[in-house]
Amino acid sequence: MDETPITIHDYDPEWPETFEAERRRIGALLAEYTARIEHIGSTAVPGLGAKPVIDVLAVVTDLPEVWGDLDKLSAGFGYELSHIPADWLFVQRTDGSGQQYNLHLVRESNDQWKDDLLFREYLRTYPDVRDEYETVKRDAAESHPDDINAYNAAKDDFCRSVLSRARADDAVVVPEG
Repeated sequence: MDETPITIHDYDPEWPETFEAERRRIGALLAEYTARIEHIGSTAVPGLGAKPVIDVLAVVTDLPEVWGDLDKLSAGFGYELSHIPADWLFVQRTDGSGQQYNLHLVRESNDQWKDDLLFREYLRTYPDVRDEYETVKRDAAESHPDDINAYNAAKDDFCRSVLSRARADDAVVVPEG
């Protein structure tokens, strides 16, 4: 799935509804393998401008079984394997309207999913940090409109800083699944 040119759209209040529809759509297939399915990424933060891609996090309790059902995710749900960034899977799809989805299938024992949720919750809790992040994202997109890796690298220091602050902030917690 090509995400270039990279453009940041103003927040769309329909993004949470779009996520919920996708969660319902894939939930039955993933239910036996997952502890929770969450909306992550910038589209999950009210008020935050974002690439209009819905990021779905599935916390996987049985990754080998999910591997076995990749054909179902592909044939029945339109997802295609994008890459394997360690001990989790990253699959993507674009629906008939052009809406793009990233599905992160992260092993429950991998703390990445907790970090993703903590980052989301911190931005939801602190609108000033959310707004600062949007500026970082827009600057990165303007500087690197055709290079997703450079775009992500341009945001990296800020994101690490936010995650560090989130870990130190007792008021921000990962919601129970």
